[in-house]
Amino acid sequence: MLKYSKATNKTERIEHFEMPKESNTLWMFYQSPQELQSDSVLQQLQLHPLAEAAFTSFSEHPQINVYANHAVVSTFYLETKKLEPIRINLLIGEQYLIVLAEREIPFREQLVKDFTDNPEHMKHVSYMLYYFMKDIVSSYLEVIDQLSDEFLELEKSVFIDPQKREIGRDVYRWKSRLHKLRQYVEAEESIIQKMGHDDFEYANEESGFYFKDLLSSFSRVTAAFDSFKENLQGILDLQMSLKSDHMNTIMKTLTLVSAVFIPLTFLAGLYGMNFEYMPELKWHYGYFSMLSLCVVMSILIIGYFKKKRWW
Repeated sequence: MLKYSKATNKTERIEHFEMPKESNTLWMFYQSPQELQSDSVLQQLQLHPLAEAAFTSFSEHPQINVYANHAVVSTFYLETKKLEPIRINLLIGEQYLIVLAEREIPFREQLVKDFTDNPEHMKHVSYMLYYFMKDIVSSYLEVIDQLSDEFLELEKSVFIDPQKREIGRDVYRWKSRLHKLRQYVEAEESIIQKMGHDDFEYANEESGFYFKDLLSSFSRVTAAFDSFKENLQGILDLQMSLKSDHMNTIMKTLTLVSAVFIPLTFLAGLYGMNFEYMPELKWHYGYFSMLSLCVVMSILIIGYFKKKRWW
């Protein structure tokens, strides 16, 4: 892909892999295993069998393995739309960095432009590794911003319709996805820490500072995922609280309505008894007086509830 010459401090495009000379560094980016095989890279490098197996097979978790003359890094790029991790393997040598992705990565051309416009970014393999991992970290940061918006909309939907059953399902689905993504985050953080350590074989005197800065940015990712898990639990608790408040309001209304009709039911039951000698039963204005009494009692009870702010 790109070859850097220390003598001229320039980069040039190359179509196929070639072993770099002592004054050169090489950066290759293959977006599929088939593309790697067609370039006969492995035959020229003469890798250790374990290193070759680690580089050509994609791991399920981010990790870093150091061999005699090479280091193999398994990392993940997060797509912002589908939030699906794309597995990427890095083969690190003293004068080259070879990238193998399981499918197309959107920031490849961005890296090509960066290394072309800034050739000094390729003067050491640790610098190339830093700028590559910087784009990986950027993908996680973009995902954080997207998730923040997603959870904000989810929280708004709780206030709009607390009874919506899909909210609980969405919270459970997001918690499951966050648990899986959190595992990637922890492993990625461990990889960046090891790359920035002084004992890392392919680091120079300055690269440690770059990776420490990268680790500082990545700490935001770790903190955000922990915060998201708490936010999801808070959304679920909020929905349950709003549901309880809604149920309490219904029960309160039914109770107050019952309190209004209980004395009216008592009066209706009293004068509904079949005793022969009930003086009010033969009173000419008894019916209208009883209706008036019921209305007055209802107004007094409701007025009392209003004064107490129970209704």
